[in-house]
Parts: sequence; structure tokens; C-alpha cells
Amino acid sequence: EYIVLSAHPVTGMSAEYAEYDGTPKLMFGKPYAYYSDAYRVAMNIALDTLWLGKNQPMSDVVTRLQDFFCEKVPDGDYKAYDLDGTPHDEPAMHPLAITAVLGAASIASESKHADECLRRFWEAPMRTGKRRYYDNCLYFFCMMMLAGQYRIYL
Repeated sequence: EYIVLSAHPVTGMSAEYAEYDGTPKLMFGKPYAYYSDAYRVAMNIALDTLWLGKNQPMSDVVTRLQDFFCEKVPDGDYKAYDLDGTPHDEPAMHPLAITAVLGAASIASESKHADECLRRFWEAPMRTGKRRYYDNCLYFFCMMMLAGQYRIYL
């Protein structure tokens, strides 16, 4: 319920940090809400779908997210965003992470762009150089999900 409550009703973006009522909480002097830690929400929805089955309201969140990025940012030149999709003049610190979670989101999404998001992810090389750790961690987690290798161990 919280994920659906905190996601933007048009873009599907969730804030990097949010209050208990779902309202975005801007932190660390950043003027934007959709940034690095927020990307994992789509990945979590995909994993929940694999492990627990489809939840339509959460599926709607990732559908809107894929639609936004494929229709408004088709070149993959990701930025920092307000939740309504307004871009800031700040490049995404982890662009491969966005590509990876959008690909994994296809597990739960009903977007007409789901296959396109998967293709972009499959074709994306792992990141090298600075900031590769976070990007490549999300890359691996999403790859494991899509390969059916992300398991629950009790």
C-alpha cells in the first residue's frame, strides 16, 4: 500500500526518501526526489511479483514508470527528476541502474514498452569506471530476477 501511495500517479516515480504518509522528503540539499535509491522501487515490485504474484496497483506503478521513460526519455539520457517527470540539469548518477530496473519491471508491467525495456537491458554493457558498484549491483540483481535465479532461502 505504501509503494502505491508514494508513487506519482502519472509517472510512477517514487521519491528517494519519503514521509510515512508517502509525501516526498527532499534530503541532502537535493532539489529533486527521483534519484539513485528510488530506482530500486521498480526492482522491488518485480521481485514481489515473482515471489508473491501479481498485485495490480503495483503493476500499474511500474507500467507508468516504463511508459514515462520510454516516451519522454527515449534516448536514455537520464537525469534527476521531480516525481512529476520534470527533469533537472543533473545527470543520473546511475544510468545503468535505471536501465536495469526498467528491464526487471517488465516482470510486473503491462506497458506496451515492456519488451523494449527488456531489450535495452539485455543490450546494456556493465558499467566500468567510477560509480560502477551501485549500477552493477542493480544490474546483477535484475539479471538474477529475469533469469529466475533470485530465490527465497528459508
